[in-house]
Amino acid sequence: MTSVIVESRGKFVNTDSRERMVRSAASLIRTRGVNATSFSEVLADSGAPRGSIYHHFPEGKTQLAADAIRWTSERVLAHLRAGAPATPSDVLKRFIDMWRKVVLTSRGTAGCVVAGVAIDTDAGDSGEIDLVRSTFRSWTGLLAEQLRAVGVPSERAAPIAVATLAGMEGALILCRAEGNAKPLDTVAEELLRLLPPATSRPVPSGARRR
Repeated sequence: MTSVIVESRGKFVNTDSRERMVRSAASLIRTRGVNATSFSEVLADSGAPRGSIYHHFPEGKTQLAADAIRWTSERVLAHLRAGAPATPSDVLKRFIDMWRKVVLTSRGTAGCVVAGVAIDTDAGDSGEIDLVRSTFRSWTGLLAEQLRAVGVPSERAAPIAVATLAGMEGALILCRAEGNAKPLDTVAEELLRLLPPATSRPVPSGARRR
């Protein structure tokens, strides 16, 4: 499902100019970061009129980058929620495969929008860093919730979720350096080894055991 967080250039003609700009910003930031992404490039990529910049984004690039994070996060969370994992490995594989497709589609050139903003943001900029933090926490929170739902003990679910996100973010950087998905595949294998050897779904309260 490559359309989860990767959009091909020029596919936004049927959406309004603001949405096109946000999608284009996400596409550009994931490959070059915030600082190297200009409004001129966003306009050229999205086909939005120049007057759209300060009409839609009066706070400038900071607002555009924040909206690109929110747009990306909504799609990541929706993708995870759309799954029906039956095992802990199903949970991790759905998240991992999403990033694998990012790498394969971009031939290793694209990464994570949220990480791109984090790297280019001054740690003292509490607004943007707070958004980055809350976004990452929403991803690990949902992963941990899904892991618990398929039988992973609560004390293990959260650490595994954090390790999975950290592993994928690091793998994306290595994939960019290598130009292929091999680092991600290696990390994925190790992450799956973190899962308990035998887990089962918790029995709902009031349900009869057989």
